[in-house]
Amino acid sequence: MPADRAASWMPALIVLLVVATVFNDLHPLLPVGEMANDGFVYAVPLALLYFLRRPGRIAVPRVFFALTLAFLLVIVLGVASNFAEISTAWYKERSGMSRVITQAMAVAMGPVVTLMFFNFAVRGGLPAISRGAWIALLVMAGVAVFEVASWVGLPGLSHVHQALSLVIHADTSGYYATRLRMTAFEASWAAVMLTFIFPFALTGGSPRRVALVAGIVVVLMLLLQSRTAMLVVAVQFMLLLLGFFRHRKDLIVHAATAAALVLLTTMMIPSVQSSVMEKGSNLIRYGSMDGLIDPTPGVTENVSNITRMAAIRAGLSMAEERPLLGVGLGQYGFNYPYHIRAEDLRSWEVRRYATAADTGLTWPPAYSLHVRLLAETGLLGYLLWLAMIVPLLLRSLARASGASPAGRLHLAVAMTLTGWLMLGASIDSFRFFGGWIALGVGLALWRTPRQKAGA
Repeated sequence: MPADRAASWMPALIVLLVVATVFNDLHPLLPVGEMANDGFVYAVPLALLYFLRRPGRIAVPRVFFALTLAFLLVIVLGVASNFAEISTAWYKERSGMSRVITQAMAVAMGPVVTLMFFNFAVRGGLPAISRGAWIALLVMAGVAVFEVASWVGLPGLSHVHQALSLVIHADTSGYYATRLRMTAFEASWAAVMLTFIFPFALTGGSPRRVALVAGIVVVLMLLLQSRTAMLVVAVQFMLLLLGFFRHRKDLIVHAATAAALVLLTTMMIPSVQSSVMEKGSNLIRYGSMDGLIDPTPGVTENVSNITRMAAIRAGLSMAEERPLLGVGLGQYGFNYPYHIRAEDLRSWEVRRYATAADTGLTWPPAYSLHVRLLAETGLLGYLLWLAMIVPLLLRSLARASGASPAGRLHLAVAMTLTGWLMLGASIDSFRFFGGWIALGVGLALWRTPRQKAGA
């Protein structure tokens, strides 16, 4: 393929890759473990072919490359130091080494994605990333319209959603509660995708486009009814305002004052106050504005919260037991039953995770990537992972601005990486491709001299 023809295909390829990140419930076709349902995985080979045709032109960021090698070395050392246990581990029809292999594929995919988008960015692909995010947001919003219509049984639109679900929800096409999931397999993962698509959809277009993107995200966030979405996206909105008005602190103060007065005035209405307090309390305590998820009479606790706390305590217990290198990549589930407490068994979910007799073979989740990294890769692995993210985050925060294209890209990187760190408190998977893409863009912006970045 001639160089000029390859360059002409690059924007379309980037758009395809970005849009593919929002689909993670497709029918699995490849034996790639937990990534088998992700549309992004099936688009990556096209990008690899694009780069392999001219391998000599692939740029490699040295510091990130060194951190990646160190992170992978820590993982190898962790597996080697626990090999006697890993080689004989068997739980819920999974072996220790099979988990190492499948999780290693997910871990390795991240730096590969970062390297690809770093090269896309330095070759002029940044506008295509913005365009892809805008299209992906429209796709998510479009699916949301059909999904909401299916909740109320609107003829025509409901049938369209059923037909779409055969493709975009091929692995979980059954009934789903009235919480928006759009192109994801559940509401929480829809929120994860939104925290990447939202910031990068803001980087292109006029102020009117920015307002439209913000409005769409607010509506989707309310329909998601996800604590993850509301907290993370709310923080991203704060960063957005700071980025666009960082040189107009007077406007920020006036807007905050006006918002506080409106809120206080509204809360003086008794019916509004009681409704907001009740729904807010339910959302914080139970994860749903409707209150307890478990309708069993006499239940006073949210089983989901008990399960999450048990999982986090178990992971921290593993980290305390083996602080340097952890229990080994992918081995959290095998160690889970030995680190839970008797009080945790009041959750039926914990009882299901902790027994090999579970007919559903449900694997114990860590519910936190931070805790999982500490448990499986130890303090060394966790610090190296942070070293990949935090310097870029701080640099982009310092240069984020809504006044220029480069400033908006820095803002998008800062918003996404902030969201990634926050999402790590409730999502334990390595396959947040949006975070790895943001790293690639951030590295490319780091490479750009200051005088050019602000142009």
